[in-house]
Amino acid sequence: MAQQLDRWSRFVPYLLPDAAEQALAMANRRVIAEQLAALQQLDTNPDTALGAADSALRGLDADDVAARAAADVVAHRVTDRRAPAAAAVLGTLAACHLADDAQRGIDDWRTRFAFVQGTTPAVLATLRDAVAAVAHLSGEWWAIRSPLVGGAYADRRVGLAAAPATLAEHTAAAAAGIGWACPPLATKAVSAAARVVPGADNQVVIEADGRISATVSHRPTPRGSLMVAHETGHTVHALVAQSPDPPGALVGETVACWASLVTGRRSAPELPALALALGDTLVEELFVSATVSAFEDSVYRLAADGSVTSVALDDAWLAAHTALWAGVVDVPAHVASGWARLPALATDPGHAFSYVWATVLALAIERRHLHDEAGVVRAAFEAGGIDADQFTALLGFSGTEWIDEGCARLAEVLRDAGQVVAASG
Repeated sequence: MAQQLDRWSRFVPYLLPDAAEQALAMANRRVIAEQLAALQQLDTNPDTALGAADSALRGLDADDVAARAAADVVAHRVTDRRAPAAAAVLGTLAACHLADDAQRGIDDWRTRFAFVQGTTPAVLATLRDAVAAVAHLSGEWWAIRSPLVGGAYADRRVGLAAAPATLAEHTAAAAAGIGWACPPLATKAVSAAARVVPGADNQVVIEADGRISATVSHRPTPRGSLMVAHETGHTVHALVAQSPDPPGALVGETVACWASLVTGRRSAPELPALALALGDTLVEELFVSATVSAFEDSVYRLAADGSVTSVALDDAWLAAHTALWAGVVDVPAHVASGWARLPALATDPGHAFSYVWATVLALAIERRHLHDEAGVVRAAFEAGGIDADQFTALLGFSGTEWIDEGCARLAEVLRDAGQVVAASG
């Protein structure tokens, strides 16, 4: 509770008189409830349900090139149908957010996210610029992978051939990877792995009686193994955290991305399929997440002009992804409505940037604390729901030096994974 109060105290300079705060809270609560209900309504119709798009995207794992291309088209037909209603919701909520910010004198829409997470807009901007400076690594990675698995945009998730693996095998690999990277966490990693079971969603829940339960929408692929490791990381964090407060997105996703990274790092040198999965995961969680964040900035610019429409959002989404992959792969026009399958844009503004932060910090942790016999990593994880900037300090980083360390480590990890992948061809 003290931690939460400290976070909320950062908003003190932006608070309004009590009567104005009460009126704003009532008005905003009504708008938010109405708009989120409208968004949820889309999932009651099979033609616009997120599950239909997600199911189609599973086809991107197919061995056949034509099947992958067809799956991408089918998935985006669903998002095309979702887009008009989703755009209305997103536009209304973004306008509400900006209007509330304006009354408080807040000029950066990410300020709230930064304060709640325990950092500042300036640190987020530093990270954004650093990631933009190394964005060429995404193209270099694509050039390594495409001769082996295809160079079309619909080939972005397919991997090298590998025998299917069970969830139990993937959780065991995650526990081994976490224990390899941080021996003081080995026992908890084994306990966490035992709590991961199949489910419709990827989530970790603390039950009313204090038990930890975790579910994973499992894919029996190398990419799926890293997803399992990610959720196992969340489970480890829940088991070791000693704070009564839950971790924020920046801290929580860092632990999970670190678990995925070290699981991949442990086995990638000998397994080309996992080396490819590791590189793909890093590129997606870092550069694709940064691209989604850039799109989100566009949403708020459009909202400021009152011009949020599904057409405008489609254009912004396509422009952001085309900028990421310029000169590397053609991004087809039919994927322009891909934003409509991300309800978090409405429910959790700014959340996409969590994966940018988490991936860079996870890389910095792996570089500085691999085989952490002293338990620095475990101690930081045990702190639980602390501020993001406090978390980096516990890990031994001064200021934002972790950003440069993480970006430098990214180049090294992609180089090593690329050598394994290229040698397999």
